[in-house]
Amino acid sequence: MARIIPAILVNDENEFRRQISLAAAFAKLVQIDVLDGTLFPELSFSDAGAVMAMHLSMQFEAHLMVNSPEQKVRDWIKAGASRIIIHAEAKGNIGLALERIRHADRLAGVAIDPESDLSVLEDLAPFIDHVQIMGVHPGGQGRPFDQETASRVRAVKTALKHLTVGVDGGVTDAENRARELAASGADDLVVGSAIWRSKDPSRAYREIAANARF
Repeated sequence: MARIIPAILVNDENEFRRQISLAAAFAKLVQIDVLDGTLFPELSFSDAGAVMAMHLSMQFEAHLMVNSPEQKVRDWIKAGASRIIIHAEAKGNIGLALERIRHADRLAGVAIDPESDLSVLEDLAPFIDHVQIMGVHPGGQGRPFDQETASRVRAVKTALKHLTVGVDGGVTDAENRARELAASGADDLVVGSAIWRSKDPSRAYREIAANARF
């Protein structure tokens, strides 16, 4: 069974607060997507100071879709993120970013885009706890799913057995996709549009969670 993690990817603080409030009723952990326009062209509400001031009652992690992650991780450590995920494709000092995350006793993760070769993870593996395989090209919710995602999960689980593996993007309860990804070895499934575009986010979450059992 894979853990389902709602993704919070919004443009303003009011919508952020609304989704956090809803998620608190059915999820123990959310992932905050941070886009500053440097690595990908899109922007999101990503004010770590504002999040810290909210004193969230639930656990959260930060997915930093940014360049120069070494300059951003301290803000999210201070905000209280339990796990911080940076991109293998990011420009900047990835090693320093991971060092800062682990020095703060937080879990360190690396996300990898569908078009990137998994071999880039080999040098990073000793310094991380988690790999997040992007099932869609990052930057927005509801994008086309990469059909090679399940095989990429299996490849990472085989080669890097000490790491947990997640999938972010394109996870729905359609086509048994959540079940397929869980069966392939995914420990976490990060879900955005399938939850938030539903008329009943709580029910959508439960249905995907049920489908992720095998």
